[in-house]
Amino acid sequence: MLELKGVALLIIAIVGIGQALFLILLLLQEGKRAFRANRWLIFFAAVVCIVFVDKVLDVFLSPLTRLYLAPLFSPFVFASLPAIYLYFREISGRPVLQPARHFAVVLCVGVGIAAIAWLVSTNVEANHLLLTEQGLGFKWQAPVAVTALLLLMITVYCAQFVAYMIAIWRTCLVYHRQVQQQFGLDGAVLRNWTFELLVETSVIFAIYTAINLFDIFVFRSEWLIIIAHCGFVLVFFRISHVIATNPALFVEAAVSGGYGAPDKEVVPTDDAAGSTATARNLVDEDEVRRICRRLDQVVTRDEVIFDPLLSMPKLAQIVGVTPNQLSFVLNRYIGKSFFDFVNSVRIDHALRLLVEEPDRQVLDIAISIGFNSKSTFNLAFKKITGTTPSAYRAENMAKDVAQII
Repeated sequence: MLELKGVALLIIAIVGIGQALFLILLLLQEGKRAFRANRWLIFFAAVVCIVFVDKVLDVFLSPLTRLYLAPLFSPFVFASLPAIYLYFREISGRPVLQPARHFAVVLCVGVGIAAIAWLVSTNVEANHLLLTEQGLGFKWQAPVAVTALLLLMITVYCAQFVAYMIAIWRTCLVYHRQVQQQFGLDGAVLRNWTFELLVETSVIFAIYTAINLFDIFVFRSEWLIIIAHCGFVLVFFRISHVIATNPALFVEAAVSGGYGAPDKEVVPTDDAAGSTATARNLVDEDEVRRICRRLDQVVTRDEVIFDPLLSMPKLAQIVGVTPNQLSFVLNRYIGKSFFDFVNSVRIDHALRLLVEEPDRQVLDIAISIGFNSKSTFNLAFKKITGTTPSAYRAENMAKDVAQII
């Protein structure tokens, strides 16, 4: 008969499996444009799902059977942090050139755990080591080879935790600076969400690491493990909630000519004054006309101009110029900054939609044309038209009624 803590762990693990699978389905529904970055969140959810499956099996299987299955399940813990790191690298526009190398440690750990399992099972059969229902734990009286391998696994895990946490935070901070430069006010929602995800995963991984070390060196506490796994379930639930309420945050732009240069950071500028001398030498009159024609073509493509993560470097890549050249042409020949140019095209579409679809919610229209929130849409709309979307819709509906009468 299961104890209370066993029942609690089983329930949490089953809920976690369901929540992870639900999150994976939500992320897959975001489409091909979102898959390149979201694949790492999908992989992260799948890894944690495997950990939850392991916990379910722990409740029903004998200690020796769990020991034999350890090489199949335990190494996946080492794949979760690289997945989060690769996700932040992808959304920051600096994808890793060879992501598979970040998971090489999983294979090495798998071999090490298989060796530990074999040594332990051999000593258990010889009655040299006691394996209880609470698991092996860390036994200093264990054979020297087992002790050495366990210490090596612990050292690798702690080193990986510290290294990836530093890399993830550095990547996220760089990304926040890029978002502030490229998306302006509309990037606040994006920055807030990525920072929330960063803090949540950092806290959960820190707790999970501390609990496992405590579990190995002091005593096994099922309740602490349950708390850690509850944290993963809550993170999955939060991500699912954000996808449902603000799906634009999980859409990654699909740019023609490739996704960008891996491992290279592009810092855009929207100030023509500092680059006018350089840009004038790079952009002659024929090139200016070509860029303007290309921009006219781009604004008719909804998948580009309505992309919620459209930025100066991405638009420049689609047009086929550098960000400085595009910024120069926009400011000097079109008379608009990058933000004003993109927002003016979007607002033109919004004007039509507000009148043609009077029953459609303003937030729905804002998201459909590339804005991440209603507040930033209202600010851009008022800056360009001098009124709010609701007031504009009410005024035009009144005109229509007056014409009918």
